[in-house]
Amino acid sequence: MSIPMLDENLVAALVDRKIVTDTFRRLTADKKNRIYREAITLFGEYGYDGLAVDQFCRKAGISKGSFFQYFPSKSHLLEFVLLVFDDYLGKWMAEIKKNEKAVLARDRLLYLYEALLVNSKLFKAEERFFLFVTSALHHSAIVIEGIDIERHIHNYIEEIIERGIRTGEIRGDVEVELTAYLVSLIMSALVQKQYLGRRLYRGKLEEYFISFLFDGIKA
Repeated sequence: MSIPMLDENLVAALVDRKIVTDTFRRLTADKKNRIYREAITLFGEYGYDGLAVDQFCRKAGISKGSFFQYFPSKSHLLEFVLLVFDDYLGKWMAEIKKNEKAVLARDRLLYLYEALLVNSKLFKAEERFFLFVTSALHHSAIVIEGIDIERHIHNYIEEIIERGIRTGEIRGDVEVELTAYLVSLIMSALVQKQYLGRRLYRGKLEEYFISFLFDGIKA
């Protein structure tokens, strides 16, 4: 699938935050999108420490001088990619919530699982970038505070769990936050396992997911 074009309102906001320059904002939509696509691919493949600015420029088809006209530093490039990807994940989760028609917590969680793992809208480079951000970024030389791209999934799971407790489908003697946290850990582990290429048969994965969740949560 093709990557959607960058949201120009978001790019303008990143200019205000001095993450990208106004020179970058004034590039054509295709060129901005190409730079984003190459960055997400290369960070996912090489990580932050392993990707040199020179290497990125060659792949993106820009000069090193142009790079520093667009981004103050390599860490700003990473922050740019993170925030654009985070925005995309937020919109994707909103779409999942809008299209999900189930009532029971069990069915709603399975719908989320299907959307994330079976019918994922992420292409391979984005999956690698997701793994880099959630697993490897905190081991690199750069730390970007305040960005948690998994929060979109966690917040939705917490909403499902809270409703399930109110309706009696899920036991209420454990705090909502703790139950949601544990469910999110399971979901995240399944997502990472799938994105790493260690795929399980769909039926087996669903059986594991349901058993691990509801044998321990449902009253």
